Amino acid sequence: MTKPNDVFESIDTDLNTTSSKQLIEQQATHWLLIQDELDLDQKVQFEQWLVIDPEHERIYRRLEEALSLVEQIPVAQSSDPVVLVEQLNNSSKVTIATDKVAVNNHVYRWFAVAASIMLIAMLGWFGQEPQEAGPVIAQQIYQTETAQVETYLLVDGSVVTLGPDSKLLVSISNQARSLKLLSGEGYFDVVTDKIRPFVVSSGQVGVTIIGTEFNVRYNSHSIQVAVSEGLVEVELQDMRTKLQAGEVIIADNSSGLSQVTSIDPALIDDWQQGQLTYQDVPLGHIVSQLNRYYAGQIIVVGEDVEQLRVTASFSTQDIPSVIQDLAAMLSLEYTQSGDTWLLTKPAMVKTN
Repeated sequence: MTKPNDVFESIDTDLNTTSSKQLIEQQATHWLLIQDELDLDQKVQFEQWLVIDPEHERIYRRLEEALSLVEQIPVAQSSDPVVLVEQLNNSSKVTIATDKVAVNNHVYRWFAVAASIMLIAMLGWFGQEPQEAGPVIAQQIYQTETAQVETYLLVDGSVVTLGPDSKLLVSISNQARSLKLLSGEGYFDVVTDKIRPFVVSSGQVGVTIIGTEFNVRYNSHSIQVAVSEGLVEVELQDMRTKLQAGEVIIADNSSGLSQVTSIDPALIDDWQQGQLTYQDVPLGHIVSQLNRYYAGQIIVVGEDVEQLRVTASFSTQDIPSVIQDLAAMLSLEYTQSGDTWLLTKPAMVKTN
């Protein structure tokens, strides 16, 4: 008997391979099967695959929807995909599965995905044409390297400036403008278009606007959104907040949306001029951004040290000096080994 993993190991997930709808279905199945096990690089690859062709996302979402239905059938009844589909069709009331071990089991998930494919085939979902998305005008992946800042003109006339070590996926059609910030920071000067909302997502955070200027900063733990001009709506899960010029908010998956605070609009894009300005920001967030400007690595030792609050302004031209200034400001010790710097509490540094 063929093992489930063997079925999908040979599937080509090349971003440029979109010649066959059947191949896209195979690729979507592959991504759904391993979705819970993706590392950071695979997540980036998946996001790229998803955005490079509207058909990719349409088919993947159909399969995802079918899987959610199949997984709601009591899992102890059967692991046969044919029986699972029959149970779903004959069930007058769908109940949530309670056997977590079975739900998370690789073999069960493979059967569930197989059942989902059968369900989609029965309903004809794969063959349905998208009802909302218009033909794509432009799709592009923009990426910058360490210490590199680049400005890009999008096909709709909007302008995006990416900070160092940033990655942005852009998909623009006749009916929508969708962008995904996968890492780093971006400043967006958006052309007004009431018909096509401009939506920027990063992690689980979505920012929707009609026409404005705003900044999105991606950190490992949170997303910061600051508005220079106009009005934006920030969404995280079921929470929504509107920001106007001179306001900033931090969205965190664990703690939700922070309170809206004020910021000088002139400081929001100061990083484009080589200046970094912070107002009551955790040290860990600052170091995360500094690492995008520095060829080496800066490490903060201790969660309590990461949470130290900082209000200051630094130049990106001399990162080692910034590290020393931060250490002096927060009464920390720093040690250097080549291009690697450690920031620690004084008691944590051994002395001879």
